[in-house]
Amino acid sequence: MACNNALNILKEKFELIKKNDENALNACIELKELLGIPSANKIEAFDNSHLFGTYSVSGMITFTLGLPDKNNYRKYKITCEHHDDFHVMKEVIYRRYFRVLMDDLEHPDLIIVDGGKAQITAATSVLNDLNLDIPVCGLVKNDKHRTSNILYNDKLYDIDKTSNLFHMLERIQDEVHNYTIRYHKNIRSKGALSSLLDDIPGIGEKRKKMLLKKYSSMNKMKEASIEDLKEILPDDIAYNLHEF
Repeated sequence: MACNNALNILKEKFELIKKNDENALNACIELKELLGIPSANKIEAFDNSHLFGTYSVSGMITFTLGLPDKNNYRKYKITCEHHDDFHVMKEVIYRRYFRVLMDDLEHPDLIIVDGGKAQITAATSVLNDLNLDIPVCGLVKNDKHRTSNILYNDKLYDIDKTSNLFHMLERIQDEVHNYTIRYHKNIRSKGALSSLLDDIPGIGEKRKKMLLKKYSSMNKMKEASIEDLKEILPDDIAYNLHEF
């Protein structure tokens, strides 16, 4: 009886996996037909994050056949002077697809940006400069900050909220947003920690790097005892840091 129950559960699990794969593939077909593009099997999606123009970052995720392909996720620390979405998008698209050209990597069938016409224009202009013909669309959110429409070639496309396509796009939008936000929080935390360490006598660049490597956040450093800090700092500086 136990063996039969286990076998039935295993069969149900395989059926669920098969159904999820079929739904994901159907979503790719729906998207391809809706936009009138050759394929939507490989999608790369981008999102940007910053704090009042500081600690600007971008994240890129990849969906292959409608499912996350986490080995092909990428993070970008933005270096341009202008930290608005337009210039940030231009930088990250250039860096990504210049690398694709140089390393002869597989091109995506579709690029999705989390925004409207400005971000689509930024991405398209860079792709044109690189002589790459890759469709770019944007996901438009409603007043409740949820996926509502697709913007492609200056046309808004409605999405059936019960469709496989809607669920895939919503998952892509959530995935790229969360991935980028996690990276942004990490960068912001290290930046704040680095600035704080500048105020402590006896801690220069070398010791700062050692501390940032061992303690990745404020809370972790606050929890460290003087004895812990002495492992990488002289006694007096470890004491000063702990008191600070």
